[in-house]
Amino acid sequence: MKYERLDKYVTTEKQKKFDRDFFKNAEQYEVWDEVKIGEEYEAAQKFEVKAEDIKAFSQAVMDPNPLFNDEEYAKKTKWGGLIAHPVFYTAIGFYCTGVGPSNWIRTPGAYNPGQLNIIYDPFRVGDIITLKLKSTDKWIKRGKYYLQYQQDFIDQFGKLKTRRWPTLIVPHTRAEMEKFIAAGK
Repeated sequence: MKYERLDKYVTTEKQKKFDRDFFKNAEQYEVWDEVKIGEEYEAAQKFEVKAEDIKAFSQAVMDPNPLFNDEEYAKKTKWGGLIAHPVFYTAIGFYCTGVGPSNWIRTPGAYNPGQLNIIYDPFRVGDIITLKLKSTDKWIKRGKYYLQYQQDFIDQFGKLKTRRWPTLIVPHTRAEMEKFIAAGK
């Protein structure tokens, strides 16, 4: 595999199980032409937040805030324990979304021109997050194919933790995606 150089950064249980080869199963990924606006889905798997996940993400984004890294410090704050970095939802989104609806975040040739994120409550150790997805819009601008989903990150008590609307520019057909796959191999 061509990703061995990244192995030293793979430290958590989830990271070790996560398949980093986004070309694998790419033929099952969504493309712009096939997305139906308004359809709702639940992501393939849930994300149980562990202290190691929070600490590893904080290290990856190089944020030394002790609320994200130091359990003893965090216990003495109003939060009562570790909380996750505000953009931790990105790790949850990639982990929860497998092959199927909304997997366009893994699509070869896709890139992210922007997003809107509303964080209601930080993720905490012990949270079990369900990711709910809804295709909300797609459009063409300057010859690029844009796709937007609403992503709701909901904890085990039904509390909405984060809502976001990522936008990606994606291949519009399977044939176009195949070109990116061929170039990446």
